[in-house]
Amino acid sequence: MYSYLLEELSKAIGARLLVSFEYENESLVVEPHLLGQNKQHESCLLAWRTAKNGQKQGWQCFLLSRMQNTRLTDERFSKKRPGYDPYDNSMSRIYYRI
Repeated sequence: MYSYLLEELSKAIGARLLVSFEYENESLVVEPHLLGQNKQHESCLLAWRTAKNGQKQGWQCFLLSRMQNTRLTDERFSKKRPGYDPYDNSMSRIYYRI
């Protein structure tokens, strides 16, 4: 169902590209680190939210089913963010990760 989105987000993780999208009525830009399936068997993206215009910054798991107008940017991020766990135990399955 989300094969195109999974493919695009995997590309973004591999190339360390920022991703922009709309999520629950917010326009966001994130640094994608891990793509997988949570314990409820929902596909999700674990990413670092960049702070802008007073938005909160930090880790968040975004459900792919709620992401809209997803776009890979040309801007790259250079390093893993503090607290990143490539073996995140909140995931039942990992598709792609840094």
